[in-house]
Amino acid sequence: MRCEPHQEIADLEAEIDELIHAAERCRKVIALAKAATVTGGLLFVIALIGLVRSGPGALVLAITTVLGGLALFGSHTSTRDQIMAKIRAHDARRAQLIGELNLHDVGAKEGA
Repeated sequence: MRCEPHQEIADLEAEIDELIHAAERCRKVIALAKAATVTGGLLFVIALIGLVRSGPGALVLAITTVLGGLALFGSHTSTRDQIMAKIRAHDARRAQLIGELNLHDVGAKEGA
């Protein structure tokens, strides 16, 4: 059984809103992942060059930060792409439902 078009449109709009918030969270994690990768890379270079005296712990920390940042970046980028595809699909369905409604322009005057 199909829902009433108005209710289905409202449901789609609510889901689109939730998906937009999820995509925004992914964007923030992606930015954090990029920062972690750059920071880890800089720490790695500094430790290798020997600008700051550090032990093997600094190298392990740098490598872990780079790999963790890359993993976060990759997983959240693909998740964000999937979310954006869902948003486009829901938006297309919403537009189709609105197009099927028999809407009239209330502000238009006949003969004008």
